[in-house]
Amino acid sequence: MNKEYKYFDFCRIFDYQRGRRLITQNQIPGDIAYISSTALNNGLDNLITPPDYMLIHKNKMTLSNSGSVGYLFYHDYKFVASDHITVIWLKDGELNKYIAMFLKPIFEKIKYRYNFGREISNDRIIKEKLYLPIGSNGNPDWRYMEEYVKSLESKVKFKKIYTKNERKHQPIDIANWKEYALNSLFDIYGIGSINVETLTTKYSFGDYPYVTRTEQNNGVSGFYDYKMAPANVLTIETSLSGLCFFHDYEFSTGDHIAILRPKNFELNKYRAMFIKSVWRKNAYKYDYGRPAIIKNIKNTNIPLPSTLNGSPDWQFMENYIKSLPYSDNI
Repeated sequence: MNKEYKYFDFCRIFDYQRGRRLITQNQIPGDIAYISSTALNNGLDNLITPPDYMLIHKNKMTLSNSGSVGYLFYHDYKFVASDHITVIWLKDGELNKYIAMFLKPIFEKIKYRYNFGREISNDRIIKEKLYLPIGSNGNPDWRYMEEYVKSLESKVKFKKIYTKNERKHQPIDIANWKEYALNSLFDIYGIGSINVETLTTKYSFGDYPYVTRTEQNNGVSGFYDYKMAPANVLTIETSLSGLCFFHDYEFSTGDHIAILRPKNFELNKYRAMFIKSVWRKNAYKYDYGRPAIIKNIKNTNIPLPSTLNGSPDWQFMENYIKSLPYSDNI
């Protein structure tokens, strides 16, 4: 049937609250989700024990204000939000995952109006209007939104992923960790870039990934008949916040991509995931005013497990990642 829609002022139907700042060094491990402005993993950045000044939320949505501007996520679990996040919930009605899934593309449709120089501030969000289905009373028809998404869900079949690894808390003893300069572990360099127009007109579509600054899909934006970078390397995006990905294939790159090729060790997906996680915990040093350019990457030290002779303990890193739940599906 045809459903009637109309525009609603954001502040008429939603309550909202901005999150609070909590730098990485002050994040104490725990069991409360810390939601940041990443577009990945439903916005989950860490599991922490939040300080008293941070309000714990549940059954609410989060909208990223900077970083990955304009992404909306739903959380039916306890969480706290960073200062780059606006927490959103219904003024009149009970939010659930189906309503949130209906709202997600509607919210994200307006993100083109915002960017890193024009974030989604409180003053701006309250001026937004959202185009929503209405009921007989002229208000948003939350029941219709829920039933509509349920009808879509019934048509989609997901293959459940199983793991043989047990889910258990595995704290890491960092007493014997050492700091290593990245440029002592990797050759760090740029290889230039190629744009999409050249790839499509000169080389056409093909088998080699095209790695760019996107946060999605391991940095891959397409596949073309051209390669310029070796396999089994890390890439770091150098213009913004230093996204890091591992590539066990040859590929081409867009602009602002650094290559990290291992010097004296074998890099595989397990070791790469460990290094990537450590790099991510140190990426707070970089932002739009101090991007992760190659010079800064070379001057960065990261802590890693070490052997008795002082070398990085690559085997421990590999074994640790392999022991995690679902790592057997990598």
